[in-house]
Amino acid sequence: MPLPDRLFVYGTLRDEALVERLTGRRFVSTPAVLEGYGRECLAGGYPRIFPASGGSVHGQLLHGIDTVSLQALDEYEDEGRLYRRTTVRVVSGGATYEAMTYVGLDLSR
Repeated sequence: MPLPDRLFVYGTLRDEALVERLTGRRFVSTPAVLEGYGRECLAGGYPRIFPASGGSVHGQLLHGIDTVSLQALDEYEDEGRLYRRTTVRVVSGGATYEAMTYVGLDLSR
């Protein structure tokens, strides 16, 4: 199954200039909400999201993510060590979209 071409961002990747530095591209971005998750800041001020019944996280939905850009963003987020890229459903502009996002891993184990 192909990956969605949208990425829900809620922390440092909301900074368009940072995303452009990492990927060499600018993406169309719309406000979005992810239901069923909570958000917290880790040491150093880095945010993470985690499953939380009744929670919601506000962020941005980046549209048109290509595989080369996704690889650069995975490296930035240290995917697999600090965050796990996961497919979720988000609401943006009254519509529901399938998107990827970075869910924080529980590092206390």
